[in-house]
Amino acid sequence: MREYIDNMSADKVEKCFWLLVIAWCLLRVILMGSQYLGNSDVEFKTAVLRYFSEQDVVVGREYAMYGFWFRAVFGFLLVGGLLAMLKGGFFESLWRRIGSFAGEGLLRQDLLFIVVSLLVIELLSFPAAVYFGFWRESEIGFANIGFSGWLLRYAKSLVIGLSLETAAIIILLTVMRWFPQRWQIVVPGVMGIFALAVTLLVPVIITPLFYNQTSLENGEFRTGLLNMAEKAGMQVSDVFVIDESRYSKHTNAYFTGVGSHRRIVLYDNLIKSHTPEEAALIFAHEAGHWKYSHVAWGLGLGVLGMLLIALLYGAFYPLMAQVEWFGLKGAASAANLPFLLVLVMLLQLFAAPVESQISQFMERQADRVALELTGLRDVYINAQVRLSRDNRSDLLPSPLRVFWLYSHPPAIERIRMAEEFKPL
Repeated sequence: MREYIDNMSADKVEKCFWLLVIAWCLLRVILMGSQYLGNSDVEFKTAVLRYFSEQDVVVGREYAMYGFWFRAVFGFLLVGGLLAMLKGGFFESLWRRIGSFAGEGLLRQDLLFIVVSLLVIELLSFPAAVYFGFWRESEIGFANIGFSGWLLRYAKSLVIGLSLETAAIIILLTVMRWFPQRWQIVVPGVMGIFALAVTLLVPVIITPLFYNQTSLENGEFRTGLLNMAEKAGMQVSDVFVIDESRYSKHTNAYFTGVGSHRRIVLYDNLIKSHTPEEAALIFAHEAGHWKYSHVAWGLGLGVLGMLLIALLYGAFYPLMAQVEWFGLKGAASAANLPFLLVLVMLLQLFAAPVESQISQFMERQADRVALELTGLRDVYINAQVRLSRDNRSDLLPSPLRVFWLYSHPPAIERIRMAEEFKPL
């Protein structure tokens, strides 16, 4: 088998790539079709209607399906457009022009090409960002800002995201050039350290660029949350609140950080629209992420994933480099970026269930901790119902789509878990 792979011609490699593209298209059609059909299981719908009204189902469905055909067509156009640009030599020409302008070198040609390539892809993706990030949110009634405010926020996100992505790619290429024989082993560790640094910096540097991040005001609610944190074994002296209401009506809470730098953050909308007990339960869910060190596990699994990718890239690069229009200039060249980004877009859809199921497993763990800490089963169910209504969740999602793409179990599954929960 290995000998057959090593002897593959450029023509065979290209045919394999087009088979991958076709498989991606078919899989995407199946997943989009499953979303369009939803969940027609009568028993599942009956369970949903025990806690939600028909109107809740309709509202959630409308939000989930808003822009369905735009999303379906745009995804194919984006990948097709990038493939056409690769095949037509756009990025090859861009690489040469930048080289003649800036000169060769990691911090010259490579750096400038990375920035321009990422900007080109961002520009191609901009219509979808406007449609789903602003237009849909405004039409549905979630947005609390106008287009100029949204555009400012988008611009800030673009600058920060572009900077972090460029830094990560430069670090990656540097390691590959410094360790030409062992980079497959070194890269995962270095990129893991970079991801850890970003995780630690986000709440203290990046979040304040978008939100006013304040301590939860003193009172019975704050005291109750801190007592709950202590019960969960969390070393936390503060609870943070961000003013999501300046942007939208969405409600949420999240957990971030590792080690002594872990923190739980609540949306101000959550505190406004939920009872203290419901908000405390949502806090307890985040305490579950804390208890099981899910961010640290995520970083560790990311390192393992990077190791697998590095080994596969090192093994298959000589084969891919045979196809001229892929534009590959050497394993550690920034010229490879456009093709590799397209390849990641294609492969990511096939790998999505792995990430999805790991995430759902962690969410179930956190849900159980929330019930164990509080014992408030009925309040937990009410909180899930309110969260689903506030965020217009799709209450009848396709089982295939849930398995393949969802980071959280559907609302009714979380409610069923609470119904079956028995305190220790």
